[in-house]
Amino acid sequence: MPIYKGKSEITSLADWEALGGPKSRDQWVPDRSAMEAARSWLHDGGRTFPYEVARILATHPDFGPTTSWRGEPEVKLPFDAFAGEPRNTDDLVIAQDSFGSYAMAVEAKADEPFSATVAETLVDAVERKMENPRSNGVTRVEQLVMALLGPRKSGEPKIGELRYQLLTAVAGVLCEAERRETDRAILLVQEFITRKTCDEKHRMNAADLNRFLGRLSHGTVSALNNSLAHSLSPAVHC
Repeated sequence: MPIYKGKSEITSLADWEALGGPKSRDQWVPDRSAMEAARSWLHDGGRTFPYEVARILATHPDFGPTTSWRGEPEVKLPFDAFAGEPRNTDDLVIAQDSFGSYAMAVEAKADEPFSATVAETLVDAVERKMENPRSNGVTRVEQLVMALLGPRKSGEPKIGELRYQLLTAVAGVLCEAERRETDRAILLVQEFITRKTCDEKHRMNAADLNRFLGRLSHGTVSALNNSLAHSLSPAVHC
């Protein structure tokens, strides 16, 4: 099925930019993540599931060939009851295969980092709370960490070293899957290597992602290489 924003069908880059493009026009340029993600999902007008994504799903025993799907760019995925800007995913895909339905949140990256660390985010939240005692930033960080990560085991990275964006991305898609009553949830990091990307930044992102996965899975998954992590089921209450 095609890609939509609301009731409007998206079949071209111009449609995507007008209906579901990034907030800043500076982000909508060739060889950067926003436009390249749109291009990859619109390679035939958005009617065919991207081959490279299907190939990734095929690495996991709990996924089969996609029989139907619908995508929507720039979707807000709230994961708690606090006010403020919720999680925003680059592309939300609701799909069906022989195992049932699943929700997939796409986090597109050229070589942009996974935002601030948890430690940096917490410090900023404390600063905001001192200015405004009603701020819920500190509580949000605490709730996310408690919901997704178990107690630290020997050799695992400390919470403060993890990238906060990865916690919110996982929580966002888990809660969206719950809202839509789908059987499975996927956070897909869709990486692009272009003329404007830096190999060292790609390596840094891979290290950040693997660090997060190692802590999330307590060592069950230490690294991803064009595959899906198996059987990760954090206890998030939306």
